[in-house]
Amino acid sequence: MDAYYKVVKGLKTTLLDERATAVFYAKMRDISRTYAGVEAFAEARKDELDHARELTELLEELTGTTPMEATQQITPPVFSNYCEGIAIAIDGERNAGIEYSNIIKISPYDKVNKYLIKIISDEEVHLAKFSKLYEMECQQNYQPYQHSTKI
Repeated sequence: MDAYYKVVKGLKTTLLDERATAVFYAKMRDISRTYAGVEAFAEARKDELDHARELTELLEELTGTTPMEATQQITPPVFSNYCEGIAIAIDGERNAGIEYSNIIKISPYDKVNKYLIKIISDEEVHLAKFSKLYEMECQQNYQPYQHSTKI
C-alpha cells in the first residue's frame, strides 16, 4: 500500500476518533464537579470538533469527496465514573499524539503534516490539563500548594 492510501486510511481513523472524543468530552463536561473540569473538557471538546472539521477538509482535498467517516454514527467511550472518564481521556490524548506522529512519518503532504503537528500540540495541552485534573480530583492525598505568608 503506498503512502497516499496509508495517509488517507490514517486520517479517516483519526476523524472517527476526534468525533467520538468530542461526544465523550461533552458528557465529561456535563458531569464535571469543578470549574476546572468544565473548562478543560469544554475547551478540549471545541478543539476536537475543530480537528474533525479540518480532517474532513483535508480528506476532501486528498480524495475529492466527503469521507463517510465525517457523518457515520460514532460510539464514544463508556465509563462508570468521573475519575475513570478522566483516565480514559488521558489515555486517549496520549494515543492520539502517537497516531498523528505515525501518519506524519509516512505522509509526503506538507499541508497534512503541518495541520497534524498543530493537532499534536492541542492534544499535548489536553493531556497536561487532564493529568492535573486527575491528580486534583481523583488522587486521595492531593494537597494543593499552600503559599506561606511567613517572612
